[in-house]
Amino acid sequence: MLLKRKGEREPIKSLVPIAMGPTEAQAIVSALQGYEPPRPMTHDLAANIMSTLHARVQRVDVHSFHEGTFFAALTLLQNGVTFVVDSRPSDAIALAVRCGAPIYLDRDVFNASSVETSAMSQVPRDYDDLSHPALQNVLNQIHNFAENVQPSDFKV
Repeated sequence: MLLKRKGEREPIKSLVPIAMGPTEAQAIVSALQGYEPPRPMTHDLAANIMSTLHARVQRVDVHSFHEGTFFAALTLLQNGVTFVVDSRPSDAIALAVRCGAPIYLDRDVFNASSVETSAMSQVPRDYDDLSHPALQNVLNQIHNFAENVQPSDFKV
């Protein structure tokens, strides 16, 4: 997953890559595409439970980055009472997308974990497949960053 600053216009200067598995990525993508499975998946179930309990996701905060791991929290609101629940960013974002909740990334976390995207300007906006050389170049840069990043690379 790649997070950018809200409202940043092209060309985007930096992104924060958050690694996740294919199942977690699919949970986010399917919600963004409006796909409704025949039976609720885990994040759909969580959203249904919250709706039944008259609770809502107020926001998601990706609040820290430690030893190569991002940490997030869900802020839930039920009957005027606020609850903050620890979560993996991928799960929190999958739920936020389903519930229409805003997603926030701590400024210090963004500054410490963002990757420059100057190569992104080479990617055409209308590419049809993942084999486009410019896109492969960007994906390789992100992959290399994720494979080689060390905690000492960041200022905390």
